[in-house]
Amino acid sequence: MAKPVTASASKLLVLLESTTTAGTFAAPCGLTTKGINFAAESNDVTVPDCDDPDLPAWTERVIRALSSTINGSGVLALESLDDWQGYFFSGLARNCRVKLDVPAANNGGYFQGRFILTRFGIVGEIGNKIRLDAVELQNDGPVTWVAASA
Repeated sequence: MAKPVTASASKLLVLLESTTTAGTFAAPCGLTTKGINFAAESNDVTVPDCDDPDLPAWTERVIRALSSTINGSGVLALESLDDWQGYFFSGLARNCRVKLDVPAANNGGYFQGRFILTRFGIVGEIGNKIRLDAVELQNDGPVTWVAASA
């Protein structure tokens, strides 16, 4: 068996576009768990057998919508709090990237799209650091993949 090529979790980056300098992206400090998920909404259509309508019909599906969610959690880096608060309370979509920071030969690149911050929580527990909990961003339009340059 051949050993797979893997990467450290630190190579998965959530990047938010600067609110002051368009085209500049930075990773907010503190996220220790992060990811991107994709989902498809489908419609079910029951298609009968025309030659023998007594046979069970098969269900066929049609994709009607695609969506993506970026999520994360970690420690609350106080220097990132203003950015998270401003993003959430603005109610506006923002350009975001989820980068797989590995060479092009290993399928590096990033997903990019506009996202709305739909969940933002701060949790404290005695004996621990304050945590950034349940950060969730949902797409506002298409999400595309941009492969890393060679």
